[in-house]
Amino acid sequence: MHNEDLSQPLQLGSLTLPNRLIMTTVKLGYGTKEGDVTGRHIAFYVRRAEGGVGLITTEPLYIRRNGRELPTQLGIHDDRLTDGLRRLVEAVHAAGGRIMAHINHAGRAANPKLVPEEERVSASDVLCPANGVTPRPLSRQEVPAYVGAFAAAARRVKEAGFDALEIPFSHGYLIHQFLSPHSNHRDDEYGGPLENRLRFGREVIAAVREAVGADFPIVVRMNAADYVEDGLDIEDAVAIAQALEGMGVQALSVTSGTMCESVPFCLYPTGTPKANLLPMAARIRAAVSLPVVVAGRIRTPQVAREALAEGQADLIGLGRPLLADPDWPRKAQSGDEEAILLCAACHQGCLAELRRGKGTSCMFNPLCGREGEELITPAEQPRRVMVVGGGPGGMEAAIIAAQRGHRVTLYERDDRLGGRFREAAQVPHKEEFADIIRYQQIQMERAGVDVRLGTTVNPDLVAAEAPDVVVVATGAQPIVPPFPGLEETRWMTAYDLLDGRAEVSTPSAFIVGAGTTGLETAEYLARQGVSCIVVKRKPEVGAKLDPLAQAVLLKRLEKLGVEVRTGVEVVRFETDAQGQTTVVARPYPHQEGAAEMRFPAETVIIALGLRADRTLADALEGRAEVHLIGDCVEPREALDAVNEGFEVGRTL
Repeated sequence: MHNEDLSQPLQLGSLTLPNRLIMTTVKLGYGTKEGDVTGRHIAFYVRRAEGGVGLITTEPLYIRRNGRELPTQLGIHDDRLTDGLRRLVEAVHAAGGRIMAHINHAGRAANPKLVPEEERVSASDVLCPANGVTPRPLSRQEVPAYVGAFAAAARRVKEAGFDALEIPFSHGYLIHQFLSPHSNHRDDEYGGPLENRLRFGREVIAAVREAVGADFPIVVRMNAADYVEDGLDIEDAVAIAQALEGMGVQALSVTSGTMCESVPFCLYPTGTPKANLLPMAARIRAAVSLPVVVAGRIRTPQVAREALAEGQADLIGLGRPLLADPDWPRKAQSGDEEAILLCAACHQGCLAELRRGKGTSCMFNPLCGREGEELITPAEQPRRVMVVGGGPGGMEAAIIAAQRGHRVTLYERDDRLGGRFREAAQVPHKEEFADIIRYQQIQMERAGVDVRLGTTVNPDLVAAEAPDVVVVATGAQPIVPPFPGLEETRWMTAYDLLDGRAEVSTPSAFIVGAGTTGLETAEYLARQGVSCIVVKRKPEVGAKLDPLAQAVLLKRLEKLGVEVRTGVEVVRFETDAQGQTTVVARPYPHQEGAAEMRFPAETVIIALGLRADRTLADALEGRAEVHLIGDCVEPREALDAVNEGFEVGRTL
C-alpha cells in the first residue's frame, strides 16, 4: 500500500525521518578558501531545519583539495575542519533538524582554476567539455589513497555528529567517472565490464562502512541516465542499484546527467522537463527493497504526493525549492500551499550568483543566504507609504514595508499586477514565473497592502494623498529607434506582443534585437508556427542569460528553425504600394563598399531593450521623500528589482 502523505515517518537504517522530504545537496559557496564552515552556513541550514524538512543534505564536502569545484566550497579533507562541522550539526539538531553530509571528489569536473594540471585526475584521460580539462588517469597504486580519502572523510562525518552520509555515484564525479564506459577506458581490474567499473565505488563503500560502523546510514546518489553517448542508461542503473543494495547501503537517491557533458540534466534549468526522473526512479525502486529518493524539478506538493502515491519513490528530494521557500515542508503539511513561494528554475539567484563568486541566493527570496542577519524588524514609527508600480520590485517593497507595520498603498497603471514579469511568464518554459506574481499578490493581501489598479500616478495625486514616503517602481519602456520607414510597416514591440496587447497574424516575422527578449520572442512565435529571423548588430546573442540557460535556449531555437544572424545593422524599412515591406540593412562592423542586405518582412518586431521610465521620479524631485527601485533606476534583471524592493521595504 503506497502512502501519499508527505508527513509519514520513514526509517533509514538507525535514523528515523519524521517525514518524506529531504533537502538534496545544493552548492552554496559560503565557506572560506580553506573549506571552513562559516556562520552563513549555519544560519542557512538552521533556517531549512526550522522549515520542517525531514533531512538536510549539506553542499558537497570535498575529500581532497584536488576535488574542489568552488573556491569557497566546504571541505572535509582535514581533521581541523571537524570542529566547524560539529558546530553546524549541533545548531541544526538544536533547531529540531537532521543533517546528512555529502562527501565528494569531482575528478575531471574539478575547477581548473583551483587544481593544478598534474593533479587533475580521473579514471581515464577523457576530456571534460564543460571545463576544458583532460585529466590524467589515476594509477593502480594511487587508487587506494582516494579510497582512503573517502574513508577518512567518513570518519570525520561521524565524529562531527552527522546523522547520515551521502556518496555520489552520479553527476560525472570521480566514482561515476569509473562507472561510466564514456569516461572509463581502462584495461586493468578497474575497467571493462560493469563489475570492474564498479570496483572503485565498491571499495569506497566498504572502506566508508568500516569507518562509520554497521548501523550508520549511508545513502548513495546514483544516475538513472547520463544523457551522454556511451554513458549509463536506465538498464545500467537498475544493475548498479541492485549491486548497491548488496553492498549494504540504506537508501538510493536518483538523479541524472554529468557535470561535464550533460549539465542541464544535473541542474535542470528553465526549459528542462519537470519531474522527468519519476518513471526511472520507479524502475529502480521496483528492482530493490531500499528506500528511493528522487529530485529534479518537483516544485509542488501535489507532484510530490502523486509520486509517493504511485510508488515512484519513498522520499522526495527538494533542492532549489527550499532556497525559494524554506517553509515549503511546513506549508505543505499545514495545507497552506497557496503561500508557498515556488521555485521557477530561473537559476538567476542560485547558479548565476554562485558563478559570480557571491554565494547562492534566490531571485525571489532575498533572505536566502542572509538568514543570520536581523533583516525584517517592526517599524519604530509607522508611516504612510505610497508604492507606484506593481511589478516584482514594487510588490516586494509593499509586502516588506507592510509586514513591518507601515500603512502601504500600491498603485498600478494597468488593470493587473506583475509589470514586465507578465511578459516573461508568456515565454515558453517560463510559465512558472506567473506563480511568483500570484505569490506576491497573496502576500500583499495577507500583509494588508491596499492595492489600486488602473490608476496612473501623477504629482497631483501624490499631493492629494500626501504620503510620508513614495517608492517609485515605474519600470522601463521599450526603446524604439526612429528607423526611417518603420511607421509605414506592420510593426510592434516584443513587449506588447508578449503582454497580449498585439498579435502576429502573418506567417513570418522579422525580429530586430537578439538579446534575451528577442530570442524568447522568436521561440514564442516559432512554437505558434510563425517563421522567424532574428538579427543583431553585435556578435553576442542572449548575452545577459546565464551560460547554461543560453545554451539550452539556442539549441531549442535551432530545432525550431529560427534563423539568428549577427553582424546585421538595420538601416531603414521600405514598404511598396502593395504593402510589402523590405528591411534594408548593412554589415556591421561597416565595410567600405559593402553591398546592402535586403530582407522581406511581413511583421516587424522591435526587441532592442528598455529605457528607464523616470517621468514620475523627475516630477517629484524635491517634493517628497522618494526612493527609486528596479528598472526605473536602470533596466536590469528581476533579481535586482526584488532585492531593491526588499531593501527599501526593510529600511523605511
